[in-house]
Amino acid sequence: MRSGVQEAERPSRSQKKRESLALQETGERLAALPRARLAALPLPDALREGLDDYARMGSYGARRRQLQYIGRLMREAQEDGSLQPLLDALDRL
Repeated sequence: MRSGVQEAERPSRSQKKRESLALQETGERLAALPRARLAALPLPDALREGLDDYARMGSYGARRRQLQYIGRLMREAQEDGSLQPLLDALDRL
C-alpha cells in the first residue's frame, strides 16, 4: 500500500515527461544559436560536444535522437547544479 506522503514527494510520470520535453526544447534553442553565442555560454563539455554533433547531422531521425541525448545531458547537468548558470545566460540572450 502506498502512502499519500510518498506519492506527494515524488513527481508523477507525466510531470517527469513534461520536464524532459522542456529541457529538450531548451536544447533545441541552444542548437539554433550561432556558434559564436554558444562559445560564450557556460556549457559542460559533454553538452557542447552533443550540440556540435547535432549541427553536423543531416538525417531527421538522427537529429531527433541527438536532441533526446542533449535533453538527457541537460537533466544530468540539472541534477548536479551546473545547468542553472546556463539557463540564466540563455534567458539574457
